[in-house]
Amino acid sequence: MSTSKTFSGPPANKATAATLAAAVATLFWTIAAHTFWKTMSTSDMTLYITTSTVFLTAIVGFLVPESAAYTSYNQQRLAGQASTQPSAQVSIPAISALRPFDEQLQTMQELQTAIAVRLGVTAAPVVRS
Repeated sequence: MSTSKTFSGPPANKATAATLAAAVATLFWTIAAHTFWKTMSTSDMTLYITTSTVFLTAIVGFLVPESAAYTSYNQQRLAGQASTQPSAQVSIPAISALRPFDEQLQTMQELQTAIAVRLGVTAAPVVRS
């Protein structure tokens, strides 16, 4: 396997099959348009290719199983990432820690009102907590 960090590990069966489904849909409608329906417009052909690709990809996504090697590789990769990240602890600030914010908000609102008076415009409504 390559040493690329972007493309590492075994290939994904579902991605490979979905790419093949898109290629088959495109090839089918291109050949059909040039063989049978010579008057098919580009927009119609695009619609048929897109619709067929979506349906084929959905069917392939459900029918093609993922390889055990790919699944195992992803589980190991995710476990490795989880072990290197610090545990996320959510801390809720105490109400007393929010008091300076309320004071800053009130100061900003007073300043906004003073600027509005100086400019002669209507001040925005003051938010009270």
